[in-house]
Amino acid sequence: MEFIHLRAADGATAKISPLGAHVCSWIPAQGSEQLFLSQKTEFKEGVAIRGGIPVIFPQFASLGSLPKHGFARTALWQADTPFLQEDGAAVVEFHLKENIARLTIWPYVFQATLRVQVLARQLQVTLTVHNSGDTAFHFTSALHTYLAVSDVSQARLLGLQNCSYRDSVLAQDNCLEQDAYVQINGETDRIYRDVPELLHLEQPHQRLEIRQQGFSDAVVWNPGPDAAVKLPDFEFGGEQKMVCVEAAAISQPIHLAPGAHWSGSQLLQCEY
Repeated sequence: MEFIHLRAADGATAKISPLGAHVCSWIPAQGSEQLFLSQKTEFKEGVAIRGGIPVIFPQFASLGSLPKHGFARTALWQADTPFLQEDGAAVVEFHLKENIARLTIWPYVFQATLRVQVLARQLQVTLTVHNSGDTAFHFTSALHTYLAVSDVSQARLLGLQNCSYRDSVLAQDNCLEQDAYVQINGETDRIYRDVPELLHLEQPHQRLEIRQQGFSDAVVWNPGPDAAVKLPDFEFGGEQKMVCVEAAAISQPIHLAPGAHWSGSQLLQCEY
């Protein structure tokens, strides 16, 4: 599998696979790897990559008739030539549109663009969808970001207090987050609604700002040890090294009229 390599003027790097326009690595300037990527993942066309930042479109999970999480994460996207901006940021854009195979399962004409930008201690990923056909459609979406942690039991996610959520593990809806922070204690799969723009993931050695725009929901996921061993592409013990914090549009699907655009982004900034 070939990768697109980004390197900002200050040394910050990212590595992206055209398979799914999938960000597989992000190392801030003078920093360490911030994304979890399973050592058992297969880099093979048609197979989703386990870790990094999968692009979920046009369906989240199994909430519809499409394959789980839609087709974008297993499709080959077309990459433009990476470039450096005047401020030293490294940027690349990937493009995906309908084809005969996709039209047979999702009969809409669209153009999707994923823009990846890295500079200093920031990584920004922006998904834009354009309805280029003559029929309105709706979709759900997410940037399924796997964040690397040293020890998930010591990581705390702040900013979701008083948000309502669906607990997919317990199949309970309209739950309310009462704690000041979310901490992973076993299998976790929650869709938080109407979340604030800014969240923080705290570890003893660093703090990560997670800022989203265009997405109204946030998903927090960790398979826990029991479910992780049932995932053939998940490395043993990997659930202790990651937590997914996903910018998402699920509870209120995005509706696009002919000719309309939608854009959603996630900005990660590492603080040591």
